[in-house]
Amino acid sequence: MSAQATWCLISLVMAWFAVADFGLTALLIVVGIGAVVSSIYKTCIQALLPQLAQDAGRLIVANSAFASLEAAGTVFGPALCGLLLLVSGPPVVFVVLAVVFAIGAVSGGTIHTPFQPARVVRRGRGRLAGMLSGFRLLARRGTLTAVAVIMAQTAMRGLVNVFVILVATSVPGGDESLAGPLFAAMGVGGLIGSFIGLGNGGGRGGIRWFALGITLWGLPVAAIGLWTSSTVAWVALAVVGFGNAFTDIFGYSLLNRLFPDHLSGRAWGAFNSLGAGSVALGSAGAPLLVAAVGLSPAMIIVGLALAAAPWLAWPGLRYAEASASGRSEDIELFREVEVFAPLSLIAIERLATAATALEVDAGTLVVRQGDLGREFYVVAEGELSVRQGARELRRLGPRASFGEIALLDAVPRTASVVAESPSRLLSLDSESFIAAVTGHRSSDELVRRTVDQHLAGDRERDEL
Repeated sequence: MSAQATWCLISLVMAWFAVADFGLTALLIVVGIGAVVSSIYKTCIQALLPQLAQDAGRLIVANSAFASLEAAGTVFGPALCGLLLLVSGPPVVFVVLAVVFAIGAVSGGTIHTPFQPARVVRRGRGRLAGMLSGFRLLARRGTLTAVAVIMAQTAMRGLVNVFVILVATSVPGGDESLAGPLFAAMGVGGLIGSFIGLGNGGGRGGIRWFALGITLWGLPVAAIGLWTSSTVAWVALAVVGFGNAFTDIFGYSLLNRLFPDHLSGRAWGAFNSLGAGSVALGSAGAPLLVAAVGLSPAMIIVGLALAAAPWLAWPGLRYAEASASGRSEDIELFREVEVFAPLSLIAIERLATAATALEVDAGTLVVRQGDLGREFYVVAEGELSVRQGARELRRLGPRASFGEIALLDAVPRTASVVAESPSRLLSLDSESFIAAVTGHRSSDELVRRTVDQHLAGDRERDEL
């Protein structure tokens, strides 16, 4: 909402500048501010989508819808602005944009989710370390592979921006004016690809579609290098747009599932920062590469290299996809745990991937009263007893959980837990658990009631 309101203000300022003729420098400053707001807006949208979608299939549909709207804006936005310029002038165009952004700001204010800022455990971390946490998320095993492949594609985006202009001026009868229709062809291809992505609501095979999207970015660029003509360029760039839609839909959906909600804003901020740098690197490197080997060889080399990239990185991409979901039996177990019941399937999958399995023998002391708490436990198999001193308070069986009091209230363990039979447990570290349950209003209220009930029972027993 704030980004839309800021764009509304920027559009009104641009209209004022157009009327008062403030000059190019002032215009560039305002455009630069708008670019900063755009990066923040996209980061917020990407972090928000998993909070609105309940599972991987709906997340893909949400990303497809967003990509469809973005592609439609790329295709029809310039045309509509052109028509407005013909019948009016720049000030009117900016005023119309201000109205559109104002409507967007009002609409954005109606979006509500059950999520809230989570209480996050950050032992020993300073402010700078917190700011860099997004980059640490990108560097995780599996995630790093997916991010590296996407960064290769964004670098190609910068290269293509230069290649298209060079191709437009090098084809027979072409000039710089041909660049506009060529870029429009990419938008049309992206629109088609986004609509096709809407049909994949099952969320299956996402990593294969992502790899195909990257390949469809590379091969058409190589084809233009092999057969330089306006017709080939139009068709090839439409295919590039198609591949770009698949890359964004399935690649971003994968990252959405890998980034925890309480850190997703920082992760997407780090991702978009790297993306901007990759585009700039590609744009700066394109003229140097063309000067070194020529336009056609340059397009063939980088096109084939990008097309091969996802398949060379296939093991890492498969690991990333597996890391986004976790074991099916662990997911089903977590879905039946009371404090996790309000959470979305995406959030449950994140917990399942973060969990550590523990096999304990009968008689094992799992938690000692008075110790510092660092884990939350869920019982998968077996039976355990909760004790205070020599007194047994209750028995825990499959789907039961324990350990939340010490984590949420930052107090020593209030009771001991002992395995009465060979048992299998799943443990979550304090940060994963606290972020998941306190970041969701219903789950936060539920776990708080559970803690209060246990503490009230302890007080009653102490009074006896």
